[in-house]
Amino acid sequence: MNSLIKKVAAGVLAAATMLGIAGLGASTANADGAANTTGTLTVTSTNAAFEGKSVNAYQMFKGEPSADGQNATYTLVNNWDAFFKAKATEFGLDVTDANVSEKAYEYVYSLKDKNGGKDLAEFATKASNWAKDGTHNIATAVTPAPKAEASNGKYVATFTNLPLGYYVVSPEAGSTSSSRHTDAMLVNVTSTSKPTNIDLKSEYPTVDKTIDSDKKGDSAQIGSTVNFQLKSKVPDTSEYDNYTFKIVDTLSQGLDYNNDVKVTVGTGDDATELGTGDFTPTYNNRTLTIDLSTYVKTDNDTKAGKAILVKYSATLNKDAFVGTPSGDDKGNFNSAKVQYSNGPSEENIGESTPSETHSYTFNFNLKKFYKNDQNEDKALEGAKFQLLSSDKTTAISLVAKSDNVYRPAATSDADADKVTEVETPASGNIEFTGLKEGTYYLQETFAPNGFNKLSDPVEVKIVADIDQTTGALKGWTVNGSAPSETVKIPVVSIENKKGALLPNTGGMGTVLFTVFGVAIVALGAAWYVKSNRKSRHAA
Repeated sequence: MNSLIKKVAAGVLAAATMLGIAGLGASTANADGAANTTGTLTVTSTNAAFEGKSVNAYQMFKGEPSADGQNATYTLVNNWDAFFKAKATEFGLDVTDANVSEKAYEYVYSLKDKNGGKDLAEFATKASNWAKDGTHNIATAVTPAPKAEASNGKYVATFTNLPLGYYVVSPEAGSTSSSRHTDAMLVNVTSTSKPTNIDLKSEYPTVDKTIDSDKKGDSAQIGSTVNFQLKSKVPDTSEYDNYTFKIVDTLSQGLDYNNDVKVTVGTGDDATELGTGDFTPTYNNRTLTIDLSTYVKTDNDTKAGKAILVKYSATLNKDAFVGTPSGDDKGNFNSAKVQYSNGPSEENIGESTPSETHSYTFNFNLKKFYKNDQNEDKALEGAKFQLLSSDKTTAISLVAKSDNVYRPAATSDADADKVTEVETPASGNIEFTGLKEGTYYLQETFAPNGFNKLSDPVEVKIVADIDQTTGALKGWTVNGSAPSETVKIPVVSIENKKGALLPNTGGMGTVLFTVFGVAIVALGAAWYVKSNRKSRHAA
C-alpha cells in the first residue's frame, strides 16, 4: 500500500529540530488542515554569505496531518521509489514495489535517535545529492527556487503555497560546522496556518586574516617581518564531483612575501601540518594563492568542518606607505578571501567577503636650531646625529631615501648605502621615516664650531591608536604631537646653545686689577711717610 498512517509524537520533531534537522513527525496543524493542502516554509540564516543564494525543496513524502496535529498520513512521492530501491542494500531494506512507501517511512523514522542525529544528517545529504542529479527526475517543489533576502538583520528564503509533506531542503552549497556536517535538511511542512521555520546551520566558506594571532592592525619598521595568519574551515564537498577551494591573499606594494607559507588542518592533538603535495601555493603579481581543492575533496567526510590555519610572513619594504592613510589609500594592507564552488557547474565560483589587515609605519622631522642675538630661531647646519633604538645604545642602520630623508635599512640594501650617522643640512631639518610605534633616541655625536654638543640623548616616542576591530588607524603622535593639515609630519625640535667664552687668568680684568693695586699701595706708602715726618717735627 502506498499510503500509510503513523502516529508520531510531536516531541520527536522538537528533538530533531535541536539537531538542526526537522525529522519525520507531526507539526502543529489546525482542525481544518485536511481542507487546505499548502503551507509556508522559511529558511533563515544570520550569515550574510547566505544572501542571494538559492534554496531548493524536494518533496519526499506527501503529508496530511490529523485534526489534532498528533498524527499524519505520509505517502512516498513516486519518483523517490528509485532512491530507496537503489539504496536498499546500504539501508538494509527488503524493498518491493508494494512496500517501498512503508519501508521508506520506517527507515527514515528509525534514524531519529541514531548516533546523535549524525545518521539522519548523512541521509539528508544522500537524498539531496540524489535529487540534484537531473537523471533521477526529482522535481523541485518551487520553480524558480527562492533566494535568500535581507530582512531585519537576517537572511530569509521563503516558500509559499508549498504542498504539505516531508521535504529535503537543500541550500546552495556551503561549508558547515564540525558539529553539523551537511547543508541538506529534512523538514515537515504540515501546518496550513503557521509558517514552518528552520534555521540554516550552514557556514559558507570565509577566511579571517590577522597579524600574529589576533591583530587586525599593527605598526612595523621598514625591513622588519610581519607575520600573518589566515583562518578558515574545510567545506562540505559531498555534493560535488569536483570542488574548488582556494585562499587568495593580495599584498600591498609595501609588503614582500617571504615564500614561507605553512598550512595546518585541525586543532590540538588533531592538528596536522600539510605537506607540499597536499596544497599548491603560487605567488604572482603580489597575490598569494593557496589551492586546497584536491585536499578538501579527498576523504571529505573525515575533514569537513575542521579548522584550517595558514601562516606566512612578509617584509615591510622601502615602498611602504608612511603616516596616516587618506581617501582610497589604506596604507600597507592585505586582503584575503576564499574562492569556492557554490553550484554544480565548475564555472559557479563564489567568493567570501574580503578580510583585511593593516600595517602602519611612521615618520618625524628633526629640526636643529639655535637662538641668535635677537632671540630668533635659526637653522643649524653641520650637527651630526645617530638614531638609537629603545636601549639607548644601538644605532639604527639607515639608508637615504632622498635628500635629507632617511629610512631603516633593509636586508636588500647594499652595505655601501648604509649609514649610522647623519648630518643636518643648511635647513637644519632631517626626516626619519619608516619607523614602527615605540621609543627612540637622538644622540648628537658632533656639534658645529662655536656650539656645545648635547651630553644626553633626546627621547622620541611614537604612539599609535589602532582599532583592532577594523584595523583602522585612529591617530598617532610623536612626543605628544599629532600630524595636522599644516604640519603633516610631527617635528622634534632640538636647540644647540652657543659656547660663550669663560674667563682666563691673562685677561684685561687681571691687568687692570694689578695696576690699580700697585697704585693704591704706592699712595698708601707715600701717605705713611708723610705722616711720620709730621709726627717727628711736632716732637
